[in-house]
Amino acid sequence: MIEDPHSSLLEDCLKGKTKALEGLIQFFQPKIFSLALKFLWNPEDAEDATQEILVKVITNLGGFRRDSKLSTWIYKIASNHLINVKKSKIEMKQIHFRSIREELHKTQSPYPIQASIDTQTLTEEESTSKVSHMVLHVQVACTYAMLQGLTRKYRMAYILGDVFSISSEEGGMVMGVRPDSFRQLLSRARNQMEVFLGRECNLTNRNNPCQCKNRIRYATKVGRIKSYLNLSEQMKKDGRWNEIKPLLPETIKIRKAAEIFRNQPTFLPKKNQLESIRTLLDNSFPFSAR
Repeated sequence: MIEDPHSSLLEDCLKGKTKALEGLIQFFQPKIFSLALKFLWNPEDAEDATQEILVKVITNLGGFRRDSKLSTWIYKIASNHLINVKKSKIEMKQIHFRSIREELHKTQSPYPIQASIDTQTLTEEESTSKVSHMVLHVQVACTYAMLQGLTRKYRMAYILGDVFSISSEEGGMVMGVRPDSFRQLLSRARNQMEVFLGRECNLTNRNNPCQCKNRIRYATKVGRIKSYLNLSEQMKKDGRWNEIKPLLPETIKIRKAAEIFRNQPTFLPKKNQLESIRTLLDNSFPFSAR
């Protein structure tokens, strides 16, 4: 029998206990959102997908056969939904590594930071904090956009295996493939990301041309980080934002691509999905197995 840390929570959910259902949503919502944000890039798209995935989880809970951990089953629902969801606006542009490279090279020449951030009226400490905050969001928006260069199956395998550190056995169950097939997907995705970031990203190797600070003005002008800034501002208002310093290339060490993603902040959805689907919890769901 599979040992599942969420077995008691599952039992209470199947009994129709509202608190248990709310607990399940509260626990898995940030994990699903983190997966969706990395996969889809756009925070608004990720929020919509998170709600849709949670509704699927709740309405199909009675059909869970317990042939895996509850978390694996939920990630499988999330993975299937994201891989098959309608293409986002950024994907509609047929993003690939060549176009991302061209985008990065548009901003190799330094821009004055003051052009996009009014730091003249701030103290030195406030100015440094403001610039640091902007750099962090440029890093996140830029690196998440790089993930769009991978096809959907490779992207999912990379996020699960290298960013979330899921085993090949669990990754295979999530994606509906054999463990060896998952390892192949992950290996190919990893090679593509390592080659691209190793050549183009200043975070993996400080000798690379692109520098995050130099992208602030350009990213602001074209609206690349607006959604991420709005997301963190809402998190600040709710007291859920922990300021994290940007991951700058301070040493000559060449970082692995996965290290860049693992060291980025954990963004949470602007709104609590529990409130959005509370009406669903008030209705009678078919939790009992048919």
